[in-house]
Amino acid sequence: MKRLLIPFAILIIIATLAIIYLPGINTPFQFDDVKRIAGQKVIENLDIGNIFQYSKSRFFLYFTLAVNYYFCKYNVFGYHLVNLIIHAIASLLVFVLSFIIFNSPRLKKQNLAQHSLMLAFFSSMIFAFHPIQTGAVTYIWQRGESMAGMLYLLAIFLYAKFRLSQANGHRRKIKALFYIACIIAITLCSCTKPNSVTLPIAILIFEICFLSRNIKEFRGSLKYLIPILFFILLPMALAKFDVGENKGVAIRFTNYYMPYYYTKIRVLANALWLMLFPVNQSIEYNFTLSASLINPISTLLSLIILFSLIGVCIFNFRRNPLVFFVIIWFYLVFSVTTILYLEDFFFEHYLYLPLFGYSLILPALSLNIANNLKINKKWWIGFLIILIAAYSIAAYSRNLVWKTEISLWEDAVKKSPSRARAHYTLGVYYFRAQRYEESLREYNIALKLKPEYPEAYYRLGEYHLNFRDTERSIVYYKKAIEMNPEFFEAYVNLSNIYLANRQYKDAKECLNNALRLTNDQGIIKSINKILKETERYE
Repeated sequence: MKRLLIPFAILIIIATLAIIYLPGINTPFQFDDVKRIAGQKVIENLDIGNIFQYSKSRFFLYFTLAVNYYFCKYNVFGYHLVNLIIHAIASLLVFVLSFIIFNSPRLKKQNLAQHSLMLAFFSSMIFAFHPIQTGAVTYIWQRGESMAGMLYLLAIFLYAKFRLSQANGHRRKIKALFYIACIIAITLCSCTKPNSVTLPIAILIFEICFLSRNIKEFRGSLKYLIPILFFILLPMALAKFDVGENKGVAIRFTNYYMPYYYTKIRVLANALWLMLFPVNQSIEYNFTLSASLINPISTLLSLIILFSLIGVCIFNFRRNPLVFFVIIWFYLVFSVTTILYLEDFFFEHYLYLPLFGYSLILPALSLNIANNLKINKKWWIGFLIILIAAYSIAAYSRNLVWKTEISLWEDAVKKSPSRARAHYTLGVYYFRAQRYEESLREYNIALKLKPEYPEAYYRLGEYHLNFRDTERSIVYYKKAIEMNPEFFEAYVNLSNIYLANRQYKDAKECLNNALRLTNDQGIIKSINKILKETERYE
């Protein structure tokens, strides 16, 4: 009977994912997609050496994007399809990994093991259909998050299969195959995104929580765990060599940056809330800086919640390894984006992997509550079906918001009206849609919220140039360059105005500045050609 249920469960997951995500399969390149994919020349050649040279810590991600480009150029359908396949595989891995967990040596004697198949099914559906996952599936560039998540779960699954094959007395070749495959998955994960640094620790915690029944068994597992733990160094080393890729990313524990980390306390609490109640989702979340632990007071309240979770975690170390694992999982996989100083406090794709813990505990916790209150199992199943249906509808609706650039950024402006970048980006897409008055309004709002915003001044230069008001355009381009002396596009556009006005000396200065800011041989060749012509005119 179980053998028939598993293919049926897999079919339901894949079919529902198709219903939720296929309507948005032609969603255009959004946000970082434009710069990282549509404007990225390294993916236009399927050259492994060149890709590795460009980015070591995200080599495997760029490789898959290059394969996408090889088959479909910049047709977004192919990119979205691959993202959906990756998410489907990750969701199925949640299914099999959850099944292993509920039947693991430390949990198989509990009541949960009797319902392991149903629990695993619901866990995978929550993970697959939760609307927060749209940030890592519909958003093409965040394939890095979903693919790293898939490989992360795959590595843990392969390690679990390796250890269980030992207990079941399988042949040496089968055991070796699982272990080698686990090492390969860890390596690929390390070459996909730097947050894979936590994967070896996650495998260690998985061993402690579910596989080793006593200290003797744990000591016996160390000869397999220690080589895996050395892989912590791999993503660190790869990220260190990617200076350009990881520019500005660091740990900065100084008094100047402490408000940033106070704010991260609220971010963590908000992440927990979003997993439970994914409402008011946005591509831009507005977090004002916390001046201290009590300003605003929500910082202190968030800290109390987070410390309470740690207390629950410690309390359940021996009593309930599932609760212990889920809480540790949340803090572990969220630790990289929490500790590192990043320009943005929070993005929804940060929750892709943390959601596995939530997906694992919710069906199990609700089942225990139903058992303790002696509620009929049908009500428990009904509750989870209604919840998953609600998540699915919300995910479908969220994908409709991603459908166009304007719908996405209008939603962002509505939900985060004090975010300058949201207004600026909406202004760009209004301009491209020839909605010029609305575009000008959004640029001005962006500058009001963030006066030192070179990109907004650049766009105002573009706006006035469109109406042949070159005097204003020059003023705004110069303002953009004043704020950002390395603004390549501003130099190029300004040089074009000077050339049209026969101000060859000024044009030459702008072109020379642009020349020092690019490594693109095609652009360098074009600029040098124009420089030679200006010399002739001079």
